[in-house]
Amino acid sequence: MSSYTPIKDIDQKLDIIDHVNQDHPEEVLAIANSYQTSSHKILAAKVLDIFEEGVNIEVQRPHDTDQVFAPFQIKGELEDQILYLAYAAIVKEGRDVSGNGKHFFEVTKKENITQNIVRISVTSATPLPEYYPAYAYAFLLKTMPAIPMSQQNNPQGKSWGKKLFDRLFIWLMKHLSPKNREKLLQSANKDVRLYTLRKSWQDEETEPSVNHGYIDIFTHGNTAGSQWANSLAINDVIMSRSESADKHKHLESGQALLIADETAYPALAGILEKWQNPLQPHVILFSSCPAEQAYFEKDCVVLPEGQVHQLICPPQQQAEQALEIIQTLTSVDVVWAACEAQAAKEIRHYIRNERKIEGKKNHTKAYWSLKTKRKG
Repeated sequence: MSSYTPIKDIDQKLDIIDHVNQDHPEEVLAIANSYQTSSHKILAAKVLDIFEEGVNIEVQRPHDTDQVFAPFQIKGELEDQILYLAYAAIVKEGRDVSGNGKHFFEVTKKENITQNIVRISVTSATPLPEYYPAYAYAFLLKTMPAIPMSQQNNPQGKSWGKKLFDRLFIWLMKHLSPKNREKLLQSANKDVRLYTLRKSWQDEETEPSVNHGYIDIFTHGNTAGSQWANSLAINDVIMSRSESADKHKHLESGQALLIADETAYPALAGILEKWQNPLQPHVILFSSCPAEQAYFEKDCVVLPEGQVHQLICPPQQQAEQALEIIQTLTSVDVVWAACEAQAAKEIRHYIRNERKIEGKKNHTKAYWSLKTKRKG
């Protein structure tokens, strides 16, 4: 790959490599399948490096490991260029760019766990994941009068209209300016919010065919997601456009550091509830209001005694206050963190560059951004 131009901003490149490998393995696999020259099936794929001209992907086949280079097709930000490659590859495969399928839920109860965290109890006719920590659904901010069971049990292929829309979307992504491309993506996702599945279970004695779950949502102000969550009522039917699992097997060994603000409390609660590591983690909790941190006690989640730092501060101060704590910790081997975007960026870079914790062991991600205010 020596003939390609290296990316100057190393931290930005590593951020994107970590992000797509940790959170978008299916998209990376789609890109690899689109550009491979071999007829052998690819079992797994991961981004090895990014250059100005394209992305280098390692592919694992049944009997060997190889590399595939996917040249960029548009100009713009690195993340946009990789996103376009993924979208184009998914459309080429005939799949829907909006997600991996719809899921319907019926609201059975709504209650406040704290002043601003709303718990939506739901049931589903289709299975929920057995391992739920940090599992997320991309909910459409609307409700429906009834669950269309035929759509759940017998999903149909894409209509010609949807196929045409997807191809038009890819064409626009390729030809719009970076500024207008960002507007297009924001428009496509303006009525979608990612919310965490706090817990899932089945009642084998009374309702063995019914899947139960909690969706916990941090609401704040008059944001669209907050208004939607507060407006939900019992018997409402809600729908997710896609779903995604958070991979955190790296936390099973070594001294762990866990960081979360209010938006990530449900994910962190699930991780702690399923904790397998014999070493208790260090935990840093952010909140703008002290009362929100009662979430864990009210949800009967035990925090590691003597290793919890509860920080009350505005989002703009999250990184500064977290780094003051992290610098006092003598041992940190693995990290999971979720908070505001700029704070996550500063924390991730410090952990990578100063504590030398990289890649698979450093999952520090943005759950929302002050710039776009997509918080609840």
